[in-house]
Amino acid sequence: MTTYAHKLDVYALAPTAPVSLLPPSHGDAITLVDPAIRVMTDLKRVRAVTIDENSSIYLAEQLMKHAGVRLLVVVDDSDRLTGLLTMRDIMGEKPMSIVTRENIRRQDIRISHIMTPRSELDPFNIRDVEHATVKDVILKLRDLGRQHAIVVEEREEGGGYFVRGIFSITQIGRQLGMDIIAEGHVQSFAEFEQLLA
Repeated sequence: MTTYAHKLDVYALAPTAPVSLLPPSHGDAITLVDPAIRVMTDLKRVRAVTIDENSSIYLAEQLMKHAGVRLLVVVDDSDRLTGLLTMRDIMGEKPMSIVTRENIRRQDIRISHIMTPRSELDPFNIRDVEHATVKDVILKLRDLGRQHAIVVEEREEGGGYFVRGIFSITQIGRQLGMDIIAEGHVQSFAEFEQLLA
């Protein structure tokens, strides 16, 4: 059996030669008329970052920082969806109002206290998403006053749904070449107004 060894040489950089990093490639540029599916985080390809609803606010904050995400999917012991938790939920007014109302320390706040429960999620259906544009998603999120939305898909065997994807307004902004600051509903969507007009 013959084996081939490929010779790999090192390259000597001139001491004064500028060396910079390439910006990450995001593929083709996204426009408002592109299919919405192009800006959806597809959970068939990317694993959702999940947390138990009984976990602490501190654990959620650390998990978001470590995973580099601004949204956690909240699940129960059987991995069923119970809600969504965003960085805005953690850093906004909810925790302080709970501290005051419940007379507890911030670190004792549970995810279930501040998450958006499943009953209030208003998910999109993947069948509708497949026929929608990026602009449709932005307008719907604006109308709902949300920075995130989940996309569900019916199980083939019947008996419910599974979470198929997630939309994030900050991610959509990045893909459109905009810097969106996810502080609040008004600030986020103000960035899109010229594009939407």
